[in-house]
Amino acid sequence: MELFEPADNSGILPIAYFHALARLGGEGLILIEPARTFVSLGAFDDAASCLDQDYCRAHGIPVMRRETGGGMVLLGPGQVFYTLVLRRPHTTVPSRVDEAYRHLSQAPIAVYRRFGVDARLRPINDIVTAEGCKIGGQGAGDINGCFCFVGSILLDFDTDLMHRVVKLPDEGLRSPLKATLEEGLTSIRARTGMRPPSAAVKRALAEAFAPLVGGLTPRAVPAFLASKARAVACELSDPQVVDSDETRPRPLFKVREGLYLCQRAITTAAGRVVVSLTIQDDRIRSAALDAASGGAPIDLSPLVGQPLERAALQAALPDLSALGVERDAFIAALLATSG
Repeated sequence: MELFEPADNSGILPIAYFHALARLGGEGLILIEPARTFVSLGAFDDAASCLDQDYCRAHGIPVMRRETGGGMVLLGPGQVFYTLVLRRPHTTVPSRVDEAYRHLSQAPIAVYRRFGVDARLRPINDIVTAEGCKIGGQGAGDINGCFCFVGSILLDFDTDLMHRVVKLPDEGLRSPLKATLEEGLTSIRARTGMRPPSAAVKRALAEAFAPLVGGLTPRAVPAFLASKARAVACELSDPQVVDSDETRPRPLFKVREGLYLCQRAITTAAGRVVVSLTIQDDRIRSAALDAASGGAPIDLSPLVGQPLERAALQAALPDLSALGVERDAFIAALLATSG
């Protein structure tokens, strides 16, 4: 299998290369650190509900939609992007997606450990530290009969910019989102105080992936592949592709696998109130209620630790009579966050 390392300043956004390779019917591992920052939407992300495109346009941040799964990600300098394209069936990589994740994730995990971070796989596709902090997300999908496995090693990460490009249902979530990103995401630099050279990380990735895929042979990026990648980049950044309506709107903002933020507005006799929730592993991690137009404050802390289930919420909810809202209606609004 071939190993490609496109020039970081090629001007072609990295996700275009693996799409191009798959469409050409090729196989290989592509390693690259982006020279500029861009947003990569997952195949089923709803751009209208999750991405602030006005902010991206104003700050010159390109947006592309890849044909693999996973959520919206911010890619740029400080990340070494790895993409593996395999024809199916492959002799060394399992055909089941969950098994393929377990098999191929050994490579990025080995690289993180080599540079001082004790990492592991949190199924199905997150790479996390020993404490459970996310340090890498991955995605997979089929393109032109090829299995494509994608991810990146986070040497460094700009959580401030990430929280800016996200479109939220309510600006009241902006500060909690930033705090949650800073708590829930990390990088090699954040964990060790050092940012290893991208060249060293690429060498480590190549060494770690080689035995998993039956060996790798370095090769210069051929002109026809670069040309195809350039054409694919134009296609995947076309507004009609970015704004495709064949997507799945999501009622929650996913910080990482198992950790979500959401807000819901509820009309009560006392006025409009907003419930802010952090949901971790299907349990309420934090809950707060802000009244926008009067009404007595209600302490929702009894909900913390409860599963997001009707019976548990019924038992844990405090008295809501000061709000003038039925418990069933309030609970229905909370459960709507899990839709």
